Amino acid sequence: MLYNGETGFIQSANGSGVTILFATGDACDSCDSCGLKVACAPGKQSQRLLTLPQAGEFQPGQKVQIEELSNLELHLALIQFGLPMTAFLIGLFLGYLLPFQDILPRELSAFLVACVGLGISFFAARQLVQKIVDIIPEKYLRIVPCV
Repeated sequence: MLYNGETGFIQSANGSGVTILFATGDACDSCDSCGLKVACAPGKQSQRLLTLPQAGEFQPGQKVQIEELSNLELHLALIQFGLPMTAFLIGLFLGYLLPFQDILPRELSAFLVACVGLGISFFAARQLVQKIVDIIPEKYLRIVPCV
């Protein structure tokens, strides 16, 4: 999971947002050690920053924990893999049923329409992922003070 259960310290808290500083673990020595290298980018001092909207009163230096409210990875996986597969299969069946037999063989027309569906699903998946990235802080993550 991206940040679920991870603890960090408030670096800065202003009226619009809270910046949390996470120290990277030993596993982050090489960036190829986990599958999150797309979302996680350690800084030069082996630190990561996460900025979330203000969700309470936090002081700089306060220890906090991040909780995941919904399964973000499942949503992203369904969009990135399920949508293209569905679009390809729908295009495959549509291309097989459409009357292109006098122009192209049925198998070739099915494959070409499936590839068009795959291309369209790329742009749809990109838009959906961008929409999810924009709402990640509000819908998927919550800051909890550590006691």
